[in-house]
Amino acid sequence: MSLENQNLNPDRVFDEFSPKKLLFQLKSIVDYVISKWLIIIIVAILCAIATYFYTFLKKPTYLAVITFALDEGVEVNKKSPYSKLEQEFGIELGSDAGGVFSSTSNIVELIQSRLLIEKTLKSTITINNHKLLFADFFLDSLDYREKWTKNRPTNKINFTDTTNTSNYLFANSIINNIYELIITQYIKVEPRGVGTSILQVSCLTENQLFSKYFLEALLNEVTTYYIDTKTQRSKINLAFLQKKTDSVQIAYFNAMYGRASFSDAHLNPSKQIGIVTKDKQQTDILILKNSYTELEKSLEAAKNNLNQETPLFQFLDIPVLPLKTFNANAVKNAIMAFIISLVLLSMYFFVSKIFKYLIK
Repeated sequence: MSLENQNLNPDRVFDEFSPKKLLFQLKSIVDYVISKWLIIIIVAILCAIATYFYTFLKKPTYLAVITFALDEGVEVNKKSPYSKLEQEFGIELGSDAGGVFSSTSNIVELIQSRLLIEKTLKSTITINNHKLLFADFFLDSLDYREKWTKNRPTNKINFTDTTNTSNYLFANSIINNIYELIITQYIKVEPRGVGTSILQVSCLTENQLFSKYFLEALLNEVTTYYIDTKTQRSKINLAFLQKKTDSVQIAYFNAMYGRASFSDAHLNPSKQIGIVTKDKQQTDILILKNSYTELEKSLEAAKNNLNQETPLFQFLDIPVLPLKTFNANAVKNAIMAFIISLVLLSMYFFVSKIFKYLIK
């Protein structure tokens, strides 16, 4: 038989790709993995021991939860009965100033915003009759101060001093770090239930007091900011109407006192000029009275509009000490680490042996 016929022999080709040979190769790979059983067991045991001590030494975490529903208030009718007065003074008693925050997703973004979290971190809290900033409370209670200030001559940080450039920049970098940790690890915002508008905000940290007080302070900043933004235009209109009403009221009262003084001085006017002056004063009084009456009505409408536009936060659940505690199960985590290590190491040796076959 020639060399060419040997190469084209179908029996030889079938033998090269036979299932029997494939099974033999798989058996050899499995035997190789089994031969490494001692290494696999030792490494898995070491991973389980390390996981056990890490979990055992880890501090418990405390969960603070606040749930609330937002009442946006009654929609105000744009066609006010005082539209003529509104056009005259350039105001809108029925305007919606805070529609940008009306959706639930926007409220979630507002809670997680850098602006409000930073304002909360720079606000104060009294702990054991000692007033401190939430930023300092975070660094001390969660053991980040030494870690983030180890390369500085002092670990004291003044978060409110803007005159010292180096301190200001370093304080801002610390605030950035705290903000990133808070929104990625500690704070969680989600709807409570499917299809509901009730929001649940939770804070899970290793310090019980920080979880409770920081979450309460953050929601307080959020509600204040939201209400102020929602009612800002109505408050401006109300202040304008109040100022205008006060000035017209003063002019109206002065006109009445002026007419009374003129009448007292001219009880029996013998000249027509006196009658003209008196009639002019009476006309001014009537004009001011009508203006004052309309302004008073518009002022009451503006106050009612402000009340209707002011949103209400209905808090359903608030954190109460002691908070719910989460302690990791060290034994369970060690068993899981042992099993995962066995699987990963076995796969490693299995794949490495396959690559050796492919290279050959």
